[in-house]
Amino acid sequence: MRRIDNCVRVKRLIDSAIADFSLDLRGISVLTEAASGPFVVTPLIAALAGAKQTIAVTKDSAYGTATDIGEYTKQWARKLGVAERIEVTAKPAYMYANSVDLVTNLGFVRPIDKKFVKLLSAKAVISLMWESWEFRDEDIDLAACWKKGIPVLGTCETHPRLQTYRYVGLVALKLLLEANIEVFKSNILLVGSGHFAEETKAVLHLNGCHLMHVEPDNNWDNNDQNVARFIKAADAIVLVEHKARFCLLGGETGLPLDWFDNCGAVIIHLCGNIDEAGLLKHGLSKLPARKVAPGFMTLTTDYVGPRPVIDLHTAGLKVGEVMARAKRENLSLARIEERALMESPAQGFSEQQKKRYGWYNNACVRVK
Repeated sequence: MRRIDNCVRVKRLIDSAIADFSLDLRGISVLTEAASGPFVVTPLIAALAGAKQTIAVTKDSAYGTATDIGEYTKQWARKLGVAERIEVTAKPAYMYANSVDLVTNLGFVRPIDKKFVKLLSAKAVISLMWESWEFRDEDIDLAACWKKGIPVLGTCETHPRLQTYRYVGLVALKLLLEANIEVFKSNILLVGSGHFAEETKAVLHLNGCHLMHVEPDNNWDNNDQNVARFIKAADAIVLVEHKARFCLLGGETGLPLDWFDNCGAVIIHLCGNIDEAGLLKHGLSKLPARKVAPGFMTLTTDYVGPRPVIDLHTAGLKVGEVMARAKRENLSLARIEERALMESPAQGFSEQQKKRYGWYNNACVRVK
C-alpha cells in the first residue's frame, strides 16, 4: 500500500490550500473516500475545513485492503487532530447517500449510478475532482442527477491557484530521469495533445532536449517518414494523450512498432492508447509497466508529491461548498452553476454534454 509521511509539510500544504480557496465546510456533511498514498488527504481537508460530518468510504483494491487503508486514514486523522470528525467505513457509499450534502466522485465512492442517485437527499450536490470533459458514463448517471435536480460540476484544473497540468510535465521528467535518460541533449519524441502535451513540451524544452512533437488529431499520419527517421535516433518516446481514443503506438492506426526495432529508445507512457500485445511481440517494454484503458493515466500527478492532490481536492471541495450553499436557497440548476462559476474554480459541462444528458430539460426548474 502506498504511504506518505512528512506530516508537518502535508498539514502546511492543506492549510495553505484551504486559506487560498477560502474553503469553509461548516454545516456541510461530506461523503468522500479513504484512500492510500497522497489520496488520503481528501477527508482530512474536509474535516480541517470544518465539515459538519465527513464520511470516508474505502474498499479492497490493488492499492491495499480496506482494513489497511482505513487504518492508514485513521492514523493521519489522529496526526492532524481530526480523528473524532471523520467516520472511516468499508460500507458501500450509497448507504450514506440520504444523509450527506456534498458527494465527491472519487474512486471508492463510484459508481454514482441510478440506484445511488435515487437515494440522494434533495439537498445533495456532486463535485467532480477533475474537469468535466473527463466525464465517463460508467462513473456517474448524469441524466439521473439532473432529472432529480442534483447539480454536478467539474473542477477547472487550469485555475491560477491550481495549474494541475504543470505537474504532468514534471511526472514525465521524473520518469525519464529514473530511466537514465538525461533529457538535456536527448532526442525525445512527444506524442500528445492539449494541456498535457503543452505542459510536458514546456518542461522538456526547459531542460534542453531535442524535441519532436506529434499531435494526435484529424491530421494524424502514422506513416510520417520524418517521424520514422527521428525515432531511429531517439532516446525516448513520451506518450501523454488523454483525449484521442485511437491507437497511437502499434495496431492499425499507431506508429509502426518495427520503427522501434534496434533504436534503443525508452517508451514513457503516461496516457494514450497503445498496442500492449504488439509491444511484447517486438520485445519492447514501457515505463510504467501498468496497463490502462484510453483516458486513464498510468501514474497520476501525486507521483511528484502530495501538493497537486491537496490543491485539486481542496478546489473540488470548494466547488461543492458553493453548490451546497446555493442549493439551500432552492435555486435552479442553472443558477447554482452560475454562482459556482463565479465563486469557485468550477467548470460546467459542454453544450454537447448538456444536450445529451438532458440539462436543458431541468436547468431552469427550481430545486425544492
